[in-house]
Amino acid sequence: MLHNRGEVSAATKEKILSIINDLDYRPNFLASSLASKKETSFAVLLPKAPTKESYWTRPLSGIDRAAEELAQFGVKLDLYLFDTDGSASFNEKTVDILENPPAGVLLAPWISREAKLFTSTLDALDIPYVYIDSNLKETHPISYIGQNSFQSGYLAAKLLNYGLPEGRVFLLIHIGRELDNQNHLHQREQGFFDYFKEKSIQQKIIKMEIQESEAELKQQIATKGLAPEKIDCVYVTNSRVHIVAEYFSKRGLHPRILGYDLIPPNVKMLKKDAIDFLICQNPEEQGYNALNALFDHVLRKQPVEKEHFTSIDIITRENLDYYSAK
Repeated sequence: MLHNRGEVSAATKEKILSIINDLDYRPNFLASSLASKKETSFAVLLPKAPTKESYWTRPLSGIDRAAEELAQFGVKLDLYLFDTDGSASFNEKTVDILENPPAGVLLAPWISREAKLFTSTLDALDIPYVYIDSNLKETHPISYIGQNSFQSGYLAAKLLNYGLPEGRVFLLIHIGRELDNQNHLHQREQGFFDYFKEKSIQQKIIKMEIQESEAELKQQIATKGLAPEKIDCVYVTNSRVHIVAEYFSKRGLHPRILGYDLIPPNVKMLKKDAIDFLICQNPEEQGYNALNALFDHVLRKQPVEKEHFTSIDIITRENLDYYSAK
């Protein structure tokens, strides 16, 4: 009757339509998709995980789980993984994506400048995209799914500073390559500094940037004329906090240390009490929800949240087992 098939009296039709309106009826898109067996391709653009223990295996796990659930509706994924040691690999993958334009793109805009260029092309082609891990201003994703990076940096400052007098030595350490092009790390840094500024707390905060080795950290500490035993707190803005924890642990030192993510090397150092706090970004949840957001927007024609902030979970040695059991 809804498709005007068959003989239905005007009175009966009016009554049925009234009931439908009361029930807020929507056509069964999912059943139609199953019947049509039409395939819809989404592109996924993420950093390549260097090891099975690396952070970037986690959002991919969530994406894979969502893809398995959505496969029955004709959803197909094309995976593009770029190297994180420069922009060339990212650019190559974006060219590959645009050679066969997908119905939508899920990406981590890990390299800000290049991501802005790529998404401007997606805008021009009217291809929707969803961000995970970090958000970019002056771009137009249908949704960002991840933490509020500024707020997590602000919280990190509060946790590390708790109960300390003024005049303590803090390190803020960015670890990785292309650091000037990683927007989310700078947002965390801004949140960290803003906490002390807003609270008018005078601490000595020293910023460092290293690529990924403990030897680099040792050299930078020496170059800045710091005695390791005089360092009170360390904030590492990403998941490589275990590198810093190893450095201090080998020297029998235990400044307060905070970093990100429940990857195995971080969990190991947390259990040893060499890391005090880990902020968990729920990367599996980010990946899972991002693919579902694309599906809802492209195929179900449903509105999605412009910003879906995941929880900022604080993990310590004492609550690790309970958190891991969830």
